[in-house]
Amino acid sequence: MKTEIAEQGIKIDRKRYETFGGIISSSQPPFLAWVDRDFMRDIGYEYSPLWNNAHDAGYLSAPTEVHASVTNRCAQRCEGCYMSSTQTGATELTTEAWKRILKNLRDMGVFHVALGGGEAFERDDFGELVAYCRHIGLVPNLTTSGQTIGEREIEICTMMGQVNISIDGIKNRFAANGRNGSFEKADAAIKALKKAGVRVGINCVVSKKNYPFLEEVVHYAMQNGLNEVEFLKYKPSGRGCSDYGAYALSQQMIREFYPALMKLSRKYRIELKIDCSFIPAMVYHNPPKDMLEKLAVTGCDAGNILMSVRSNGTFSGCSFVENNEPVAEITDRWDSSNHLNAFRSLTAKAVEPCRSCEYLSICKSGCRAVSLHVSGDFFAPDPECPRVYDYKRTMEVV
Repeated sequence: MKTEIAEQGIKIDRKRYETFGGIISSSQPPFLAWVDRDFMRDIGYEYSPLWNNAHDAGYLSAPTEVHASVTNRCAQRCEGCYMSSTQTGATELTTEAWKRILKNLRDMGVFHVALGGGEAFERDDFGELVAYCRHIGLVPNLTTSGQTIGEREIEICTMMGQVNISIDGIKNRFAANGRNGSFEKADAAIKALKKAGVRVGINCVVSKKNYPFLEEVVHYAMQNGLNEVEFLKYKPSGRGCSDYGAYALSQQMIREFYPALMKLSRKYRIELKIDCSFIPAMVYHNPPKDMLEKLAVTGCDAGNILMSVRSNGTFSGCSFVENNEPVAEITDRWDSSNHLNAFRSLTAKAVEPCRSCEYLSICKSGCRAVSLHVSGDFFAPDPECPRVYDYKRTMEVV
């Protein structure tokens, strides 16, 4: 097996043991794979004390990816900013403090860091932090507004695994969700990054304001040879809470979203992704559960695959749900944090209609940020899930 992998030109850069076997990372071609113990042995990794554990904790020994907001500064001050970023920002960590955090995450076994802000480029030391990620073996990716891309920023981006530019609409629809800046600058950034050989994609926040025009974004991405479009549901977090009702998708939009996305994927032949908050919209259409499991499709995986770090040095399971525990203590708190364990217990504490839903193990009761905002209850079913919506209407009639 080890010889076969080498013959295929696959370079395994890092590995991490888990009770089931391990996780391996490759940069050539880029992938992250969960493999069993036999596979680990076949490629030369003989033994781990974790393999002595008869009991599986139900979550990984560390996240595979961490979303890191390295600053809360951003000159754009977009209306729906989920971090409530400002021009001056809040208290943020020093260069050395961030390096200690990144090193600690690397030592835990984290593979990727999704860097952002605020606007990460507003840190003078951002290039130094990205270079440090590469130096210690973390793969850095970036989400940026694309409004300030010059020679410095392009040079930094060449160190990234991928850079996604935030675009919610094309041309005069760019500001559909209250986003400041200009489409022309974002478009110029994409073209400059592509010319520099950077892998580029789009992050598109989906609300009722831009839902009718999503095809324009996909068409633009295809025309410009981008790697992907990732659709993220508009969430009630930060400044996004204040006028959430004006932006939240209608039930009709949520129910139509997945078939519409499949149609766009077939038409434009470009990779389209969704964030975990769209999983209820997907499973509403009854896709084969075994297929979703094989493809590792999952809803909220905070406290397992994912974790978030804020610019003030606190961690949370999800970027949209706050927590006040210091990330400097994450090695000790990964197993004991009540906050992370709340996310891990979502399926065990699920109530109807989620408890009886065949997709519970995948969907995990939907988006916690929405549940908290609408009901104030972390464990409440996502009220925007079509199945939950229909269930509640039925109960009201009864």
